[in-house]
Amino acid sequence: MADRFVIANVRRLPMFARLDAQQLDWVASVTQVQRYEPGEEMFRQGTTAQDMLMIISGSGLLVQRGTDGVERPFGNVGAGEYINDAALFNDVITPATLRANESSIVLSLSRQQMRNLLAHHPELRANLVLPALPKSQTQQVQQFQNQRENEDTLLKTRKHIGAFLARAFGLGFVIVLVWLIGAFLSGMVPGFPVLIIALPLTVLLLLLIAYNYFEWANDELIITDRRVVSIQRTILNFKTQINEIPLDAIHEVNVALPPLSDIAGRMLGYGSIIIKTSGDNNNIRLDEIPNPKSVQQAIFTHRKTYEQAQNEANRNAMRGELSKAIGGAATGTGGSTGGVATTPTTQPGLFTLEYINDKGETVFRKHWLLLLAHIFPPLILFVTGIVVFIIGIVGPLIPAAVIGLSLFWLYIADWDWRNDLYIVGDQTVTLIHRRPFFLQDQKDQILLAQVDNVVSDTQGIMNTIFQIGQVKLLLTGTDEKNAKRFTNVYNPQHIQQEISRRQDRAAALKRQEDAQRQQQTIIDYLSVYHETAGLQPSPNADPSNTPMTPAKITGTFPIVPSASALNNSANLTDEESIQPPRVRDRSRPPGIPRVRRDVPPGT
Repeated sequence: MADRFVIANVRRLPMFARLDAQQLDWVASVTQVQRYEPGEEMFRQGTTAQDMLMIISGSGLLVQRGTDGVERPFGNVGAGEYINDAALFNDVITPATLRANESSIVLSLSRQQMRNLLAHHPELRANLVLPALPKSQTQQVQQFQNQRENEDTLLKTRKHIGAFLARAFGLGFVIVLVWLIGAFLSGMVPGFPVLIIALPLTVLLLLLIAYNYFEWANDELIITDRRVVSIQRTILNFKTQINEIPLDAIHEVNVALPPLSDIAGRMLGYGSIIIKTSGDNNNIRLDEIPNPKSVQQAIFTHRKTYEQAQNEANRNAMRGELSKAIGGAATGTGGSTGGVATTPTTQPGLFTLEYINDKGETVFRKHWLLLLAHIFPPLILFVTGIVVFIIGIVGPLIPAAVIGLSLFWLYIADWDWRNDLYIVGDQTVTLIHRRPFFLQDQKDQILLAQVDNVVSDTQGIMNTIFQIGQVKLLLTGTDEKNAKRFTNVYNPQHIQQEISRRQDRAAALKRQEDAQRQQQTIIDYLSVYHETAGLQPSPNADPSNTPMTPAKITGTFPIVPSASALNNSANLTDEESIQPPRVRDRSRPPGIPRVRRDVPPGT
């Protein structure tokens, strides 16, 4: 659980007024307590704001440097006022510099931490009171299909244009050669049909150039702050394959240079990228990528940045507990359990292909066209039996038997479709194939943590029109033939995104559980230390209930909202109204004393 002082002050922000206790704890766990001394800059004019700041004690002066180089007072930000809340969601350039007037304690929430929080707990967004912004600023620009909310695209590339131009040049040379040979033969052989032969060949070769262009433009490699996505499309067989691997699942990235026979590739410097996971065949390969070594470096750099961001989030989550423990307030109890917000349950209809069960899991069925294909023969048989019965060609016994057989067949076909389920939860994926009348049932359950990468595959013109395809789950340490498959499903790319979203949430829960275990271990240790050393927790003094006032800003400062909403907040309870922890500097958690460099270790 985060520090009560941070939770109490975060609750007073209008943006978080609708959050419940668990959600407030999530926000407070990534909020940092900082101390600024007089004259220190909290942010500088002309830079992009990265943090929302809330002044707890002290004050700051906003100054703006004009074109003449002279700084002029722009406004004041006092205790109980906040600034830069719009920077949590958008790039905002600060029009002034904020300096501390006196020793000030500030709560800071960075945009990156907020983005990570919304990615791991998307249910937070529904309860946030967002600042009023233009619609163009609040909408995320989709840079590729199925881009997730709050996901940054770091690199988007496709095959090198030189690879296409080399093929186009070769085909163009063939066109010229065809016309030269035709002209030569027409001079040698009177009446030689040049146009009849050369013109169709030219059209065919031009169509081939166009085909090569669209094949070149179809394939993409996308690197985001969370995953690597490969999109490969083939025009001839209407095939679309999307393969994605989380950054933390990547074990190896190899670069393969083109062979010596590929003169254009050697000259232009393109090559192949092979991204490997723990499995032998769970790989992504994309050929003719420009500057493949820089792509390789980008993947490893962003993977390291991703890991550092997760580690920093864990450290921030531990600071509140450590602050209380070091100050003697450790109780030996564990932190919050976190948990997953419940998802509203939806009831499946007659032809529902996706719904949410009572466990919050997403259930998928096979495409409804598969049901129609299965029930079409018994329907024909049923109609035939009715017609024969009405006409009376034979006795009533045979038509009745045909009708009964067709109804039984319809029941079996409907049961088979309705009870073949693919269930995606926060921890597991379950594949269920049920058969009626105590026939063999098959239930396959795998952990999401075992899934290396997820591939969606649509192939064929009819499947493309009706969005029918399959989803392959490639497991850790296995090859493709042992992959788990969702077959004949509707919109496989959507299912792929749901699985990936659940993977993100499962990974976030695991990190949260690991951090809580670490917190509990340290708290237990410090609790024993306090008991052994005979230390007593220092009592928390109650602060004065001074009303908060809006920021005194003399100019137009679009990123400073009115602080009047803070004045209308309810008074804190005695338990919540505690003094802010003593903070020595901004690089060290609250309550940890500064290390003296002038004293030798051990003295």
